[in-house]
Amino acid sequence: MPIKHSYAGYYTAAEAMKVLGVTDGMFYNFIRNKDLEGTKLPGRKQNLYKKEDVDRMARELQAFIIQRKAHKATKFVKITTREEMREAMEISHALFGVGLDVLNERMELLAKNPDTYYVLKAEDDMIVGYTSIMPLKPGNLEKALGLTLPVKVEIDDIAEFEYGSHIDLYLTAIGVRPGFSTAEKHAYGAKLLSGLIEAIIDLGKRGVIIDSIAARSHTGDGIRLMRHAGFTEIPSLTPERRTFIIKVEESGIPFVMHYKNALKEALARDAAAPSPTSEASPSQSKSKTSRSRRSQEAQSQ
Repeated sequence: MPIKHSYAGYYTAAEAMKVLGVTDGMFYNFIRNKDLEGTKLPGRKQNLYKKEDVDRMARELQAFIIQRKAHKATKFVKITTREEMREAMEISHALFGVGLDVLNERMELLAKNPDTYYVLKAEDDMIVGYTSIMPLKPGNLEKALGLTLPVKVEIDDIAEFEYGSHIDLYLTAIGVRPGFSTAEKHAYGAKLLSGLIEAIIDLGKRGVIIDSIAARSHTGDGIRLMRHAGFTEIPSLTPERRTFIIKVEESGIPFVMHYKNALKEALARDAAAPSPTSEASPSQSKSKTSRSRRSQEAQSQ
């Protein structure tokens, strides 16, 4: 009696190509490059391919495509209108249960410092995610970290981004609109984080001195993000959120080093610039004397 073989855990080449969504040429390139290995089972003349390997590769390809799409088709911009803020607060409400009830307070904060709320927009201008930062005057960070949700920082505690000023930066939120696949969520989240890092580096270019960067989270994704970014966890001041911090002066985290280098260059440029009250050079003095003499001659004629 012939032995029956089960191929339930395998795809044929044609089935694998369909799952991967690739052409014959691309599929056999995967095999030549050993990205995918075939198995010749008893009773089969052609190789079969493990479903788990093909399915994993399909997920990786899909994630790569989504990331490329997110990179090309999205833009990270400041919130400038009440409607954009309302959409951001809708995302906040869906993710964290707060937001819509503090719309007015957030617009007040934006009026005090317009570089505090950002959104990620897709190609069709739909807002797919947002992030926010609260720049705090020195001495107010611990008070802010002790607030329960929704966080309502007093407007007088919010700092403006001025050259040479010291601030503490509280990263209050980063979130992607619900409804996307896991791969899309990760791609959009990465773009939000990248935009946020660029915004922090830009503060260095503007000569804003950040002493500490703090954040809180209670979600698995948020906690992993903080740890991956290099934050240090400290005892929480509230039971609802875990607290993380970066002491900027001591930190060697890559993005913080980029910020510190940008700040150093900004401060060095200012130090090298001639003071408007400094004495004029001999040539400048001579030029001024000549202009004065010509002016006097013109007046006497």
